[in-house]
Amino acid sequence: MPRYGKVVVIRRNGVDGMVYPLNSTSCLFGRRTGCNIRMRLPWVSTEHCKIDINENKEAVLTNLSTVNPTQLNGAGFEQPVPLKHGDVLTIIDRSFRFEYPLQSTPKKRRSRSPKDETLQQVAEVELLHKQPSGAKSLDAS
Repeated sequence: MPRYGKVVVIRRNGVDGMVYPLNSTSCLFGRRTGCNIRMRLPWVSTEHCKIDINENKEAVLTNLSTVNPTQLNGAGFEQPVPLKHGDVLTIIDRSFRFEYPLQSTPKKRRSRSPKDETLQQVAEVELLHKQPSGAKSLDAS
């Protein structure tokens, strides 16, 4: 299971292609041999863009190409931008979808507010007062 998320190649026909798990805090896209996701197209920069995982485990996309800038969800960007689950980054005519890992921990239960507790107490009192006349009371007087 990917530690920080995954990058899914979106094929030209719109179908999901290869999946690249993000197991380290940086993922470099480009033409260079050392890139994590290598694109062997002449108009792709040697280092085109990168995804970094910050100290809060948030993915941040940085464009590194001035000639053919990376797009995020169809728009250009200048500064590093935090990624959301399902964001699509495009390099030239190749698209990739970023996905955070599924949460494997159970969701925390919502704590009761004082208002919820007061409403519960009012409901219990109303139930006691609505007992049928023939019903026995729990009071031992």
